Amino acid sequence: MKVESFTPYSSDILPQGFKYPSEYLALSKDTSSLSTIPNFRWWFISSENEGGKLSYKMRKKNGLNLIPFARYFDWAAYFDGEDTTGKPMVYVFDLGDMPYHIIFKDFSEWLEKASTF
Repeated sequence: MKVESFTPYSSDILPQGFKYPSEYLALSKDTSSLSTIPNFRWWFISSENEGGKLSYKMRKKNGLNLIPFARYFDWAAYFDGEDTTGKPMVYVFDLGDMPYHIIFKDFSEWLEKASTF
């Protein structure tokens, strides 16, 4: 499955000091490396479309300051918006079974396990 390119949210609206992981920014420019991950079915949220704008408006979950970045049906992946290291934790929520969620230590770990959903 070919993953479409996407545009991350601009620093103008992101929480102060938040930095995207470099691997995520590289994927936003070229998603071709995702074709090597078997069964990768997630789609990345683009800040430029209506769905991306709505996702950002509805990003606060369980009192967390989150940055939405990917969806797979009822699953939604978010960066920890409070992180300023450039390696934020990733929260994956089952939107059909809130408040159930899984936490990954960073984007690399999430990407490694994303095809298991």
